[in-house]
Amino acid sequence: MKYKISLLIILAIATMLSLYSCSKDENSHSTINTSSSPNIIFIIADDMGWDVYGKYPGISGIKATTPTLDSLARTGITFTNFWSSPVCAPTRASILTGKYGFRTGVGGVQTPSTAVLQSNETIIQKYINDKTVNKYATAIIGKWHVSAANQLDAPESFGVGYYSGIFTGGVPSYTNWTQTSGGKQQNNTTYTTTHLVNQSVSWIQQQTKPFFLWLAFNAPHTPFHRPPLNLITDQTLSDNQASINSNPFPYYLASIEAMDKEIARLIKSLTAAQKENTVFVFIGDNGTPTQVAQTPYKTIGSKGTLYQGGINSPLLISGKNITRKNTVENAMVQGPDLFTTFADITGASSANYQDGISLKPLFTNANASKRTFAYSEQFGQSSPNSDGYTIRNINYKLIHLENNSEKLYNLSIDPFEEKNLLQTTLTTEAQQNLDELRKIKASL
Repeated sequence: MKYKISLLIILAIATMLSLYSCSKDENSHSTINTSSSPNIIFIIADDMGWDVYGKYPGISGIKATTPTLDSLARTGITFTNFWSSPVCAPTRASILTGKYGFRTGVGGVQTPSTAVLQSNETIIQKYINDKTVNKYATAIIGKWHVSAANQLDAPESFGVGYYSGIFTGGVPSYTNWTQTSGGKQQNNTTYTTTHLVNQSVSWIQQQTKPFFLWLAFNAPHTPFHRPPLNLITDQTLSDNQASINSNPFPYYLASIEAMDKEIARLIKSLTAAQKENTVFVFIGDNGTPTQVAQTPYKTIGSKGTLYQGGINSPLLISGKNITRKNTVENAMVQGPDLFTTFADITGASSANYQDGISLKPLFTNANASKRTFAYSEQFGQSSPNSDGYTIRNINYKLIHLENNSEKLYNLSIDPFEEKNLLQTTLTTEAQQNLDELRKIKASL
């Protein structure tokens, strides 16, 4: 009898030790997922500049209704000096690869030779999982636009775990479009913004490990249209095409509002633990289209140009480990920096990579080191009056076009590029900065 009691006691102690060990292992696994492996939700708006969003200094145009983005800004950092490319494909390629367009060959959208990412490039999703032994689930949902029309399996072959969305640069209709996934295509009639969020919600709910979601809306890119009425506040907007054509601006704003509302639905779908452990990053991939651009960009450069209205786009970062709240940060940022930042967030690498510098130190420290110049370019658009490159330092910006014209601006006192200093006799300071910018460009 004593032997049986002793055996029972030993079994009970062993069971308790086993449960404690399992609990400890589970907690350790949880710690790995939440402390060193934050989720990332990276959201791209297509053709949305500062003139229609946010509180960029000196711009007081009509803004879209964006309570969700406003909330992200209040709980995180707004970067006011983020440089994209003038059009969408090069911006995406620079973030995917961490490289300038002249290194990848992607500099425009008009011809395959300058709009297609080569298969030997290592994109950020593959880079992260190569460095972390496949720690992350990865998905790109939405607009791809960096591969030829016959490369339908390109996102997956590059190393994206799951892809579904708009393979090309746009759709003929937001409610009648072609969806691509797994190398196959099918017609879809669900409003694109809603459908992309539906898929994002579904994909996240299936994940059991840290995830990196790249959600690339086609909104508010053309065609201008009236979104579903349940997604917008202005119920008086007509769905008549003639009305849309005669004044596309309110429809453009409505498309942004609809996107903002669907982003709110995506965030709401997260569990409390997921939300607490997620870094949210939002950008516009280039400036506002000319048809709907507002002052000052309507007259001095919008989408498709190397002026500020074409390349200086919104960037918001909020969420896990972002201790600077409701902060406006004027550090210079460029597309390749996001590659390096994502790698840093996931623990894949904290080192600078190719043409990128991580923004992660700025998440907590306003005095962290910042880049000393930013660069952008456009080529392959068959437009020598807009193709070229631009480079800036803290105060000065040089634009060099393929037609050999050049423009120099002092952004510290002329943020909207109204005075080309090269049309005047340069001051000693201006000449020194011009020389410095040319030297940096030559070193790239």
